[in-house]
Amino acid sequence: MKPESNKESKIFYGWWVVLFAAIQGMFGNGVISNGFSRFFEPIRNDLSISYAQMSLVFSLQRAEGSVAGPLVGWLVDNYGARPMILFGGLCAGIGLICVAYVQTYWQLIFLFVGLVSLGKSAGLGQTLMGLVNRWFIRKKAIAMSTLMTSFAAGGAIVVPVLNAGINAYGWRTTVLIMGIFITILTIPVSLVVRSKPEDMGLLPDGDLPDSDTVNLDGSIAVTKRFEGFSVSEAMRTLPFWLILVGLVCRTGATNAMLIHWFPIMNLYGIGSSMATVLWSLTMGIGVPLRFFMGYATDFFSPRIILSVGMIVGSAGVFILWATGNIAGAICFSLCIAIIEGITSANWLMLANYYGQARFATLMGIMSVFHNSFMFVTPLYAGWLRDDTGSYSIALVTFGIIFGIGAVSFAIAKKPIHPSQLN
Repeated sequence: MKPESNKESKIFYGWWVVLFAAIQGMFGNGVISNGFSRFFEPIRNDLSISYAQMSLVFSLQRAEGSVAGPLVGWLVDNYGARPMILFGGLCAGIGLICVAYVQTYWQLIFLFVGLVSLGKSAGLGQTLMGLVNRWFIRKKAIAMSTLMTSFAAGGAIVVPVLNAGINAYGWRTTVLIMGIFITILTIPVSLVVRSKPEDMGLLPDGDLPDSDTVNLDGSIAVTKRFEGFSVSEAMRTLPFWLILVGLVCRTGATNAMLIHWFPIMNLYGIGSSMATVLWSLTMGIGVPLRFFMGYATDFFSPRIILSVGMIVGSAGVFILWATGNIAGAICFSLCIAIIEGITSANWLMLANYYGQARFATLMGIMSVFHNSFMFVTPLYAGWLRDDTGSYSIALVTFGIIFGIGAVSFAIAKKPIHPSQLN
């Protein structure tokens, strides 16, 4: 018997969960994931360290994510996202406050990797996506796209604010204010969200319970139709590994170029103000693209969307490499916006292929690989910048990597659940 649609409530509580998760994601990821690249040069100059040393800070952040990802995913799937959001948000906010007072390189590594990055891993991207995935099935594409659009909005909105703050007050005061803001923001977010609809006597999408979904004690049961693949079942399918290869290629190359965005632009004679404009252009275009690309997975194959996006991204990298001027930089920015825009399709592909129950755990397992690659790529780019004085070799490498990812996504067809093979 199919659940009835909930007509009694004007707004399904899941949409409030999406709203508050999006706010947390916008500012948390906007400052830590996207925005911290704006601090690359100010911190490097202040602490008198090399490009490779500064790159190591970001790489160690990814290494921490590799270690924490599977554990965080398991905790979210088994104990809920709500406590993780509270712990992670407070940890990240307090960590940023402490970063504002660092005096040495090792203090920066300890605080940014040990507190800020731990908080991000525990309470932001992976956890927020796992949370929203639990609340929706039929409307998953629009809900998840909305959340991931907020991540891009963080880059478009927060980075110009950080740029203005750095220019007016310096990087330390700006980091301090952002840390205080995230710490305060986390409290109301953690009070509003619930880990899953069953905690409130609801079902995904706002459906009303029927006799098949209510336990004898009156509580809501999560039925098998919501389960999807187990972890072991998913990992035994070829598409899981093809999606992983595409993910590793997409995030590894993109992450390195975003971290080195301002030094790359500076090398081509583009100042920090214009580089900030191009950054905002990239992230700003990525805002509607993440929504529409994610929503489009209801109508078009996500593997085609992802493959085409990766090809466009590769073209943009080679154009910047070949031209090395402002026109090439603008084209590069637009193409990277496409790469940012297909992020929603990437995670929706995983959710649609493998279901709800172990989504966060599968994300965590994938994070071991893609965070490990994101550890290497910024170091690689920083080492080449120090050694050759240029990013040319790094850009060619990243353009090729995007091409490999395009092929991997293109051949990752949806798997058939083992139960349907009998």
